[in-house]
Amino acid sequence: MKTIHNINKWSLIITLLLYLTIYLGLLAQIPLGFIQFVLALSILGHWKQLNSLSKKLILTYWSLFISYWLAFAIMGNSLNDLWFIFYSIIPMSIASYFVYITYQIKKSTHEFKLDYI
Repeated sequence: MKTIHNINKWSLIITLLLYLTIYLGLLAQIPLGFIQFVLALSILGHWKQLNSLSKKLILTYWSLFISYWLAFAIMGNSLNDLWFIFYSIIPMSIASYFVYITYQIKKSTHEFKLDYI
């Protein structure tokens, strides 16, 4: 799990650094989102090894992820004044939350010596 957390953490840090030039930060969110989606799927593959807190955190993440994409599909181009919040703030908040989740899972798996996750 340490590897998953490190990949996730550094992907977020790189994206945040690229936000120094807003355009590159927005573009960097695309690979960050793909990386986090793949990592979240890989965590689901280890569902039985997760403790109850980790399961709740992952379910919350998937709820946020799916809600965001449904809102994105429904609202589409009608965001006008809220585009920066919808394209930047919300996705980066969800991404930051996922880093927190991977940290919590790493911490709990380390306590129980489940480092193979």
